[in-house]
Amino acid sequence: MEPIQEPDGIRDVVDVDVLKAFTHPLRNHLYDLLSVDGPATVSMLAEKAGVAIGSASHHLGILARAGLIVEAPELARDAREHWWQRAQRGIRWSSTAFTDPAARVVADAIEEQMLEQQHAQARQWLAERDDRPEWAEVAFAHQSRLWLTADEATELGEALEAVLRSFAGREREGREAVLVWARAFPNHP
Repeated sequence: MEPIQEPDGIRDVVDVDVLKAFTHPLRNHLYDLLSVDGPATVSMLAEKAGVAIGSASHHLGILARAGLIVEAPELARDAREHWWQRAQRGIRWSSTAFTDPAARVVADAIEEQMLEQQHAQARQWLAERDDRPEWAEVAFAHQSRLWLTADEATELGEALEAVLRSFAGREREGREAVLVWARAFPNHP
């Protein structure tokens, strides 16, 4: 198992077998549920995901073997109850870190799958925003055209990560789960 990178609790994934755990959309969904809702039992996760308990259990086992989730026995009321939680605050990887062509294909596919998921979540928000006027007024999208060198793009990415980390770890009470994503890449329209 590869180590968790500290101090921010973000695991740098360099093992393609860990990324392979995300090749199934249900595993992504279960991981996201644990991120938003915190620790949960298999039956709780199965209900929220709308799948059979056996299916949820199978996919949680794959996430656990990849070191992405761990059991939280301190939450169990008895030996039959199994609670799961994320093993770290989050993960990150770069497709370019995988030099093996087969590993690179997996990393690229996962990145495309996650981008599609982000787009679907953004489309869902746009369809539902009129039902949440308090959020419709504050939710935002930002796009800028900047002229940067590769080093400046690195600096920008690090600055954005620092800002996001400054908001991480806040108490859930009174707060809403908010998806934030930003991408920076060369683009000539």
